[in-house]
Amino acid sequence: MVHSLRRNRWAWLGCGLLAGMVLGSLLPSVPLHGDATDRSENIIMATGFVDEGIEAVFFLDSLTGVLRAAVPSLQRMQDYQAMWEANPGADMLNAIQLINAAAAKASGAKGAAPRPAIQPPQSPRFVMVTGWMDVRQGSSRMKPSRCLVHVAEANTGIVMSYLLPWSPQMHNSNQPLRMPMQLWAAQQFSTAVIRAQE
Repeated sequence: MVHSLRRNRWAWLGCGLLAGMVLGSLLPSVPLHGDATDRSENIIMATGFVDEGIEAVFFLDSLTGVLRAAVPSLQRMQDYQAMWEANPGADMLNAIQLINAAAAKASGAKGAAPRPAIQPPQSPRFVMVTGWMDVRQGSSRMKPSRCLVHVAEANTGIVMSYLLPWSPQMHNSNQPLRMPMQLWAAQQFSTAVIRAQE
């Protein structure tokens, strides 16, 4: 009895492996892409693919609110071919003004109690991740990259998403590319919790 159970276990294991290999060979292969994010006290770094097989590194200075991105050169070591810059700190302040103005207009029109205005934080606390979005519009020379970088500020709940203008032709010919990042969207996702003093 025990001997036949062991023999059946091995038979079932073999059948399962064989079925997995057959099903795996029928499904299309899909390449996996991984992004990374890490932080220290005042900087946040992330990576993301701007094009097929070409990765950018993102660097956010939490003290100044300046975000930079770069793609290494294909032809020259110790050089970056493409570089971009944005200022999420300033973009957050602009978003706060727009959101506060829209909230004041909406509460005035409805006659409802106004929502408390968002206050700019004294010490912004940023987090950053990258994502993928195939926008692929624009001229044949410059297109949005496949990578979005999302920067959130924890005190206000505002999330800003940026695209990089990208040119595969410039990258392949090692022509320098220096441009600002494009702010794609900015929105408040969460509101600060206000607690009453007891």
